Amino acid sequence: MKTIAVLLVGMTLSGAALAQTKIAILNLQAAIMSTDVAKSKVNSLKTSSEYSKLQSSAESIRSEVQKMQEDAQKNSVTWSDEQKTEYQRKVNFKRSDFETAVKKLRAMEAQVGQEIQTSLGPKAKAALEAIIKEQKLDLVLDANTAFFASPQVDLTLAVVKRMNAEK
Repeated sequence: MKTIAVLLVGMTLSGAALAQTKIAILNLQAAIMSTDVAKSKVNSLKTSSEYSKLQSSAESIRSEVQKMQEDAQKNSVTWSDEQKTEYQRKVNFKRSDFETAVKKLRAMEAQVGQEIQTSLGPKAKAALEAIIKEQKLDLVLDANTAFFASPQVDLTLAVVKRMNAEK
């Protein structure tokens, strides 16, 4: 009986201690990528001539592949096996060209994203540390690993605002 009483008191005290703990969440990557500086860098990439040409090329190839597939559906009934094989080979080459162009676009985006994370990471951490001190937080968790968190405890927007203000 004494043991049960001690366990109940311990659970009650640990619950009271937990109630006093100030916890928040943060999506650091989202905060960094939502800043004005990051948006500007992403916009610069997407409006660059190299990126635009590659994107246009990918769209053109995608359109060609789609037309080729439609043509094959309409006309393949009259084609010989050799014609079908040759046409399929051409479609596969075009698909490969499209996939290569898309991979290049994604690589360009990833490179800019990495540069943004590297350059703004220290500023984001400094902004977070300032907010932690101001709000006297005891624990900040990664928002991606939290099962549930109310919007009131999410620091992501506060970090973005602070970083945008600091420029």
